[in-house]
Amino acid sequence: MAGAAWTVDELESCLAMGWDEFSRRYDRTYHGYRIMRGRLLKEGAQGTHEQNIIYHDKATGEDFHWRDAALAAKRMQYVAASARTSQEFATIELPVGGRDPFVLFLSDTHIGDWGTDYDLFARITDEILETPDLYVALLGDLANMAIRLRGVAEVTGGSQLPPELQIKFLESWLNDIAHKVAFATWDNHGVEREEQGSGFSGIKALLARRVVYFGGIGHPDILVGDQRYQFAVSHKFRGSSVDNPCYAPMRYLRQEAPDRELAAMGDYHVPGIIKYTHGGRDRVAVNCGSTQTGSVYARRHFSLFTRDAMPGVRLSTDSHCITPYYAVGEWKRG
Repeated sequence: MAGAAWTVDELESCLAMGWDEFSRRYDRTYHGYRIMRGRLLKEGAQGTHEQNIIYHDKATGEDFHWRDAALAAKRMQYVAASARTSQEFATIELPVGGRDPFVLFLSDTHIGDWGTDYDLFARITDEILETPDLYVALLGDLANMAIRLRGVAEVTGGSQLPPELQIKFLESWLNDIAHKVAFATWDNHGVEREEQGSGFSGIKALLARRVVYFGGIGHPDILVGDQRYQFAVSHKFRGSSVDNPCYAPMRYLRQEAPDRELAAMGDYHVPGIIKYTHGGRDRVAVNCGSTQTGSVYARRHFSLFTRDAMPGVRLSTDSHCITPYYAVGEWKRG
C-alpha cells in the first residue's frame, strides 16, 4: 500500500494508536507510520491536520533498501564485465620460425606532433614488417593528442594533425602491422587524456579490437616453444632516476612482481635495457626511446639528444634465456 493516499481515518488513527494496534488495522509500513505520525504531531495537536496542507502522495523514499541497490550494482558490474576489452593477464604464444623470436618494444611515436620523425617511423615499420621472427609490443603514446589544455603552446604548436586524423593514421597503420603485434598497453598522452575528457578513448577501442590490450599494468606470459617467459608491461611504472633509465621497471620487479622476469615501459623517451640478477634469478628491465626526436619540451627540460632506440629481447626456444639488445640492428647482426 506504499504510496497510496492516507485517508482521514488513517490520519486520525495514526495519532491515536500505537504501532501494534495501527498495524493490525491498516496496511502501512512502520516507516510510513512513523513519518506520518511525526508530521501530525509537529502540527500541534490531533485534528489540526484538517486545517493544513496534507500531502497524500508525497515521495518519502521510505521503501529504499541498500540490499536492493547492492543487487542492482552487482548486476551492472556483470554487464560491464561482459563488455570489457582490456585485461591484466594474458597468455600469448609467438610462432617459432627459422630462429628464436625477437620482441621489439615500441613506444612514444607521438604521431601527429610537429617534432615526430616520420621517415624514422616508416623505417621502423618497414623493418618490423620485413623481418621474420620479429614481433612488437606497443607500450603507448602512439599518438600525441594535445587535447589537455596544459598550455596554449602545447595545443597550437604541439599537434600537427588533429585528433581525428591521428586516430585514422593509427587505424591505417594497425591494419598493416596488427599481425606482428604481441600486445599493447595504455598511455597518458592518448588513452588517459581521452578518458579524462570524455570517459572514453578511441585509441583504446581501436587497439583492443585487434590485439591483447592492457588498460593498466599487464602481466603477459609469452610462450615460445616449450618456454614460458613472464613479462610485466605498462606505459610507465612508478619511480624514476636521472642516472638510471631502467630504474622504474627494476623497482617494479623488485617490489611488486618478484615472479616476473622482465619489465618494460616507455614514457621517458630515454632508451635503456639491462640484464641483471636479483633474488637468484636473471631479470631484464627495458625503457623505450621515441620517434619524437624534435620535441621542444625534451630539449628544454631533459636533453638535446633524444634517442630513437627501441630495445628488444630474443627469447630462446631451446633453453630458458632472455637476451637483451639495444636495438633491432644489434640482434640482426648477431
